[in-house]
Amino acid sequence: MLLIIFIDFPVDSQDLIGLQKKQLETAIKLVYPDFIIDTTSVNRTYKYLKYNDPFNEQTLLVFLSDRDVCTATKLISSYSYFKEVQKELNKKYKSTGQDQWIYRSKDEEYQVKLKRGEWFFSVITSKK
Repeated sequence: MLLIIFIDFPVDSQDLIGLQKKQLETAIKLVYPDFIIDTTSVNRTYKYLKYNDPFNEQTLLVFLSDRDVCTATKLISSYSYFKEVQKELNKKYKSTGQDQWIYRSKDEEYQVKLKRGEWFFSVITSKK
């Protein structure tokens, strides 16, 4: 079940963008029911909420504006999910280049970027 939730991430992530902090807490529980908020680290450069899956294989960062509105999301994941996620992104969105997609929802255009790291990869969703 966790894998299904992860693969659906890009579709549901745009629904987080634009939500207020209190709304986000409720929405994240619905979209990522197994994720747990992590308040152990503090970053003074970015304002965000951090959630982890129970296995510590995935971390969701929800970036906030100064007014506590979600501006972007970043899901950091182990490579064990890579092929499934890449396939799902190619299936659901219009490719704009290697590891980049766009789509429209609720009259807004969004961009999705898949960034590869040495030990993990990230899926970043934001308004275009």
